Amino acid sequence: MDRKLILKKGADFFLKDEKMVFVKSANNSFTGENSDKLVNKIKLFLKKYPVLFNFAYNFFGASPVGRDAKAIIKEIDADKLIVNLGSGARKIQEGVVNVDFYPFKNVDIVADISDLPFADSSVDVVINEFVLEHVPNPEEIVAEIKRILKPGGIVYVSVPFVMSFHSSPNDYYRWSKQGLRELLRDFQEDDCGIKCGPTSAMRYVVSEWLATILSFNLIQLQQLLFMFFMVVSSPLNLFDFLISNFKSSENIAVGFYFIGRKK
Repeated sequence: MDRKLILKKGADFFLKDEKMVFVKSANNSFTGENSDKLVNKIKLFLKKYPVLFNFAYNFFGASPVGRDAKAIIKEIDADKLIVNLGSGARKIQEGVVNVDFYPFKNVDIVADISDLPFADSSVDVVINEFVLEHVPNPEEIVAEIKRILKPGGIVYVSVPFVMSFHSSPNDYYRWSKQGLRELLRDFQEDDCGIKCGPTSAMRYVVSEWLATILSFNLIQLQQLLFMFFMVVSSPLNLFDFLISNFKSSENIAVGFYFIGRKK
């Protein structure tokens, strides 16, 4: 594994499929009975093929109009340790250490991100994109990020605001721009803004509404219709590149990003 990794004392692991596994049980199946179970199954299938998953994620989901993690780490020196918490199957850049509770393809370390195996002040950059809504304890995750970051280390976090329910395997929280700043109040803020714009939010809400009306309370049909409407409405994302700089777009943006440093 990466020679830059420094593990905390007592962090035991075993190797499986070239992954460092720090949890007793790790699988890539979600057993929850949430209303979006069919969508989850499709996402899990796509995550077996990261190129296909990234295509669907970028073209049919929300439009990423704000600063993204890839742009932030582009200028980071190669000898710095960058970890992506809750990475899923996406590989942002070679050299980034992917951490997830599920052993998807491209995951390097299988661990609980509320109890990370890294030593205190041993990581240069932490990325956490649209993950905190899926955990019941986001404050604990933020505390772990602060613990493992070096003084002056960079944190990049993105969270949803106006977005439909999407379990992975659960979905608990939403944050406004002010709420995200409050969550990360212990970090020195460098930038905070819209990650995905209001047109994408409209697409989520209208697609869910149309699917609900036309499904006659048949859950699987509702999910199929939701995915259909998201796909056919995806060209509307172009509007976000025009209006996301409008101040009022923050009132209905899909989500926000925060870039900061450990004090």
